[in-house]
Amino acid sequence: MKTQIDSKSLYFKNIGNNTVYYSYNTTVAIKTPIDTYVSENVWSVTTAKHLNRIEELTGSNREYRMRYRDFIDFLEKNNIDRKY
Repeated sequence: MKTQIDSKSLYFKNIGNNTVYYSYNTTVAIKTPIDTYVSENVWSVTTAKHLNRIEELTGSNREYRMRYRDFIDFLEKNNIDRKY
């Protein structure tokens, strides 16, 4: 079950040792024990705010956002669903 972080449809779900972040129902970031992987914004203004909030919560840096295609490849390689 995913947990709501704010009133604007930002959620997270713990899966094993990882935390998966969702904007609405779309996976947008993964926090592993080693690092945080955040996708670049290819969605809405609200999702851009969600990505900023995730970076605040995890201490990650906007300069290190992943290109969307690389983020999708990362999800597929690690068997993480793109949608909740």
